Amino acid sequence: MHARRPETFDFAGFTLLPRERLLLDGASAVPLTGRAFDLLVALVRRAGSLAHKDELLDEVWAGLTVEEVNLSVNISLLRKALGQRRPGERMIETVAKTGYRFVCPVRPRLGAPSYPTPLDAPSGQGRAPASPQARRAYLEGRYDWNRRSEEGLTAAIASFRRAVAEDPDFALAYAGLADCYAALGYLSHRAPAESFPMARGYAEMALERDPTLAEPHASLAYVKFYFDWDWAAADAAYRTALARQPEWAAAHQWYSILLLAVGRPHAAIAEIMTACEREPLSLSINTDLGFHYYYTGQYAEAAKQLQSVLAMQSDFAPAQLWLGRTYQELGECDAALAAFRAVEAAASEWPVAVAARGFVEGMAGRGEEAAATLAQLHRLAGRRFVTPYGIALVEAGLGRDEAALATLETAFAERSHWLVWLRLDPRWRGLRAHPRFGQIVARMRFPE
Repeated sequence: MHARRPETFDFAGFTLLPRERLLLDGASAVPLTGRAFDLLVALVRRAGSLAHKDELLDEVWAGLTVEEVNLSVNISLLRKALGQRRPGERMIETVAKTGYRFVCPVRPRLGAPSYPTPLDAPSGQGRAPASPQARRAYLEGRYDWNRRSEEGLTAAIASFRRAVAEDPDFALAYAGLADCYAALGYLSHRAPAESFPMARGYAEMALERDPTLAEPHASLAYVKFYFDWDWAAADAAYRTALARQPEWAAAHQWYSILLLAVGRPHAAIAEIMTACEREPLSLSINTDLGFHYYYTGQYAEAAKQLQSVLAMQSDFAPAQLWLGRTYQELGECDAALAAFRAVEAAASEWPVAVAARGFVEGMAGRGEEAAATLAQLHRLAGRRFVTPYGIALVEAGLGRDEAALATLETAFAERSHWLVWLRLDPRWRGLRAHPRFGQIVARMRFPE
């Protein structure tokens, strides 16, 4: 029988839990991409010994043919993630032309990890959970939420629900549920009328249990922005969250998106840059920086930024989606279609990606392909939510302007969150002069 591998490794104030896919700095989770995390586990398990490049590539990228640069990029990411928290302390040694060695002393532990308390939430406030099981479920939920996939969000909801079952007064777990349902709505995995009210309810439950928290205010701002279209109330809620926790990167990130949508691009870029400074390795934040470049017409900068995200994690679907949209604006239709197909490979039958592909097919003169994609979206709508905004885009790509405008009216009735980008989305340039399009924009009541 093989000896049981340690479940936990301690080094330099960090705790590494391979089975839970968590790296903790004290009580706080350290954000790492999937490949970087797997690479860290491989190095730590060989601590003090030389890890050859070939064996690391075989282990971390099992079954894939990748260039050696992927290894060096992820080593660099690990050094930044660890070094920012322990400046000047060397942990990973490069052995020229051969491999790497983890040189920091490591203490392996068998059995379940002991979690420190109180819980260091992003706001730095909040009552500690009643049990280690609730804390563990909460951290697992945040890990899965950070994946930003439908599968990850579903897993996160299950984890947060375990946390509140263990401790019904654990406010941060309710805030986690609010963030999950907000993300399901934002990514169009669920209908707006289903997801955003759920997010609101859980955020309010979190504040009932702990009114000092920043997180639920940010969740409420998300709903007020994307579902209520109450620009002033969303702004106020984000400001409340930031006043309670100025260092919280995600609040700066989300506030930047509101500022961009309401026509304050200079303030928006300052906020997203602040978020990047706070969490330079966040896939979501770095993707949203590319998103800002896209919506301000800086397409070359957007492509460069999004490619850097994919160098960190090649299958991060949101970055692939925005890269495809960027290629489209650069006139590189084949590259755009390739990016959207990559998204669909990572997130099968995601209607947002299907619609993005259909629009490009139509604009590129591939009418039969676009019509087939439109039919695919209608079939998908028979078994899952498909945003009318996406259907309208494919209709517009096919030159069916009246149909597209009628479908945009449906999107308005369903409170599609995509409509907050109606003024900025360059894909509507062919319809901007149409009076009905202008009427829909006016009904959004954007700030002047």
